[in-house]
Amino acid sequence: MEDIVMLEIGQDAAELRKRIAASTKEFVDMLNRPEQKAIGQFTTPAAVADYMADRLLANWKPANASAPIHILDPGAGTGVLGLALAEKLFSQYPAAQVTLTAYENDPMAAKVLQQNLATTQAWAKEHQLSFAFTVRMDDYILDHAENPEAFIQHDTDTYDLVIANPPYKKLRKDSPEAKAMHVIVYGAPNLYGFFWAKTAIEIKKHGLSAFIIPRSWMSGAYFYRLRNFMLAEGSLMEIHSFKERTNIFGTTKVMQELVIVLFYKGGLDHIRFWQLPDIRQLGQGQAVDVPTYQAVTGAEKRVYNLATAADLHALKWAQSLSSTFAHTCLRMKTGLTVAYRNKEFLVQEPQVNTAPIFFADNLRHHTVKIGRKGPQFLKAARSGLLQTNMDYIFIKRFSTKEEPRRIQTAYYSAADYPVYREISTDNKLDFVIVTNLNLAILRGAFLVLSSTQFDRYYRLVNGNTQVNATEVNDMKFPNDQQLAALAEQFSVDDLKTLTQHQIDAIVDEHFPGGL
Repeated sequence: MEDIVMLEIGQDAAELRKRIAASTKEFVDMLNRPEQKAIGQFTTPAAVADYMADRLLANWKPANASAPIHILDPGAGTGVLGLALAEKLFSQYPAAQVTLTAYENDPMAAKVLQQNLATTQAWAKEHQLSFAFTVRMDDYILDHAENPEAFIQHDTDTYDLVIANPPYKKLRKDSPEAKAMHVIVYGAPNLYGFFWAKTAIEIKKHGLSAFIIPRSWMSGAYFYRLRNFMLAEGSLMEIHSFKERTNIFGTTKVMQELVIVLFYKGGLDHIRFWQLPDIRQLGQGQAVDVPTYQAVTGAEKRVYNLATAADLHALKWAQSLSSTFAHTCLRMKTGLTVAYRNKEFLVQEPQVNTAPIFFADNLRHHTVKIGRKGPQFLKAARSGLLQTNMDYIFIKRFSTKEEPRRIQTAYYSAADYPVYREISTDNKLDFVIVTNLNLAILRGAFLVLSSTQFDRYYRLVNGNTQVNATEVNDMKFPNDQQLAALAEQFSVDDLKTLTQHQIDAIVDEHFPGGL
């Protein structure tokens, strides 16, 4: 009998979905892309909402079939996520008493939200289901901001389940939101982290949240307080990532690598990782269970994205390396010159008192060549932007999503440009120096950084297409002696002609297991 009731609810819910989808589309059509970005909002596709709701209910059950269930959608928009979860709860637990609290401070969205929730409530009443809702037209983060210390220090245990696609928006450190959530602020905060952290406080013990957010929280100094806070509040249960970086939200492309994260208010000893083809092909892919101590490492609680067996293999190889980049004589830094701020000092041809400035498009298959369409020389009047003409490893800071490698290197030999005492580097390059001037160490580092093995390892750490110098400095790496031995038989000229296959074979001979 219960199965028949569930079937009827599921069939009747299809019509409800159509009505809600129509009102949501009407709202979205009123917004252009800049307006969406201004409020940090991207409308969640119904398929994504369903998938997130399914993952929550695959890992959570109410105390009994008729128990009160409290849901929170802290950035509700038009209500797509919260309503998807409510509908699935009724399909599985028709006797449950479901209450949804939805926050939305955009007046247009809140109007549609109120309408959608009222429509759902009428539908629930028609089917003798218990559904109540509250719409809060407040800023979710600033609600309770009058006493943030008390709120942060005392779990409120309000909600059983949280489902959210929060705003992705960078904030100033002195913004009201940052002040309200100061305990997790370091560097440049992002609003989505505040939403995630605040809901962690409000979830009941053994409750769950499902968030779709950028992957940037998993690594880097800016998010270390957020990671520490979340892992003190509970555990990462599941992380779902996507092979395709460009994700489609309706007709809007979101050019960030997104993950769906399930957070559990309690202790767990493993994390389940999934890699999905893209956001339009949900439910496909093989789960990988990884002990938490392997996936979450170091004082900064960096989270590796170990979504495949190959990822685990890459991590095992990295963990076999004897040092870290920062503990060698190597240092990675960001290029000195921000070109658009110094246009008046840039010229096309060499003049008296100019130095060459190198850009990403000067890198050509592990070599550095002068000659580009734009300016190539910097007037020496900008002495603060000059650096000694010595050997460096140059690395492109940015790659495109289509490029097979994140870390793209070239060996810069000062001997190739002997007439210059100084050079400069564009801000879109990183450069590596060796502090003790032992160029064998620098050549060895070039081989490791240029290898497929290290590129795979870097992708575990960073989901962006930007190479972050701070993160590389913290990564596992061979020690100085090993690097010098690696490069012993290779001259600078050799480095410039090696193929990718040859580089990988050389690195594998000295540091096996990464291929």
